[in-house]
Amino acid sequence: MTLAEQSETQTAQQSPNRLLIALLMFSLVMPFFFYLGGLRLSMYRVYLLVFAVPVFVRWLAGVGGRIRTSDILVIIASFWMMAALFINHGVNSQLEFAGILVVETIVPYLAARVLIRDLVSFRTFVWWFFTIVMVLLPFAFYENLTGRPILMDFFRGIFKVYYNVNQEPRLGLERAQASMPHPILFGVFCAPAFALSWYVLSPEGKFFKQIRRPLVVGAAVFSSLSSGAFMGVLLQAFLIAWDEILKTIKTRWRIFALIFGLLYIVLELASNRNAFQIIATEFTFSPGTAWNRIHIFNNAIDDIFRNPLFGIGLGYWTRPDWLRASVDNYWLLVALRYGIPAWFLMTLSALVMCWTVGRARLTGLHARARTGYLIAFSSMIISAFTVHLWDATYCMFMFLLGAGAWFTDTDGTQDQGPESDSVKPPGRRKIRYTRFPKQAPDDAPS
Repeated sequence: MTLAEQSETQTAQQSPNRLLIALLMFSLVMPFFFYLGGLRLSMYRVYLLVFAVPVFVRWLAGVGGRIRTSDILVIIASFWMMAALFINHGVNSQLEFAGILVVETIVPYLAARVLIRDLVSFRTFVWWFFTIVMVLLPFAFYENLTGRPILMDFFRGIFKVYYNVNQEPRLGLERAQASMPHPILFGVFCAPAFALSWYVLSPEGKFFKQIRRPLVVGAAVFSSLSSGAFMGVLLQAFLIAWDEILKTIKTRWRIFALIFGLLYIVLELASNRNAFQIIATEFTFSPGTAWNRIHIFNNAIDDIFRNPLFGIGLGYWTRPDWLRASVDNYWLLVALRYGIPAWFLMTLSALVMCWTVGRARLTGLHARARTGYLIAFSSMIISAFTVHLWDATYCMFMFLLGAGAWFTDTDGTQDQGPESDSVKPPGRRKIRYTRFPKQAPDDAPS
């Protein structure tokens, strides 16, 4: 088979994957839902239920490469969470909730594992991600000025939609939730597109062209007026600046890790507050919200240690009467509801993925895409300390987790295909994908 025939075959195989990626991304931002019995079904849940078996079969068949440690950790964690709910509340009362929790944990992760297998499919995902954020931005700005979520108002006459969260304005603006259940979920959902669009969609070295897309993402995140989400964007911007300014220094990330570790120790030793309290109170739009998070942590941690194996499920957690029931910390809530093992498994899966991706031998465009992925996913991990991830934003988190595995499977010492600068919309131009086994490795800095 000639190179041209191989290219056509690979393009044909990728076309269904591109469509499935696009459908998933659009389903995540649909604000309406309906009920089937007692089960609430939104568009992304319909997608996950329809494709759950095909995705699992393709993963078992090796379409997503070899089975990895993160795969096993995610699957065990999801079933541990299900077991915790059954132990705390019984099977009958939590069957639907536990079932959809397993689906929302495993299926987005495995979908990323089997749909994103090379640089082209990864670019396709990032392009659709950015496009959706860009489309939502005008609706978010309108909501900032008027307080009306017009996307949800549009669908309200046809379907049930998320509630309009009327929260106290910040900086003289209403908080935008666009098509999400809560403004902070909208901000956290959009934030990873900041680093991804910088590294994957824009030509390297052309600053004003490269910054346009991240600015769009930053504006969308800002419209949520969520400190946790915006902190994630600021972190990404700092890491991008560090990487770009010191790109000629190969040990720049080791230097960063050393500086970060020393700074953390100084904060712990030089203040009567721990580092978490300093960050929570200083990097926030509302000091009151920050102190709520600190009190939530201080009270919830006692219940975690009293119920270390299976948590307390969906039951009442010990707190003062004036402290609201919401736990604005995904990692804390996993331990509280499902026990320390569930928290450990989910945390370890993310760390293992980042570690293996970071150690992969990549150059050129592959290395740039890898850097964007690690910065984007790490920022979402950190933002999850300030918000509980649920619904579409949780599915995006799991999809991002699975979207990194291909970096360790690909021959990343060679750039694949002639697309070297940016990705055009899939409908406007085909992204050609051809392997050149004897091509010299790109010597661009990693």
